[in-house]
Amino acid sequence: MGFTEILTLVFIILKLIGVIKWNWFLVLIPEIMAFAFYLFVLALIIKQDIDIEKRFDEANKIKQKYKN
Repeated sequence: MGFTEILTLVFIILKLIGVIKWNWFLVLIPEIMAFAFYLFVLALIIKQDIDIEKRFDEANKIKQKYKN
């Protein structure tokens, strides 16, 4: 369990026992931020994969050009 999950659980417990009066959006902010970060990292990985695939295709084209 990571930091954001623990922090979210603490916030949920505090809200349920009435210690804090925040709305649920604020209580869940740590998880929302973690989810946004994971999506950002996933987008970077996909972009990197696409770039590597393009370079591999270009290298194969050059290789075929000199092979013939």
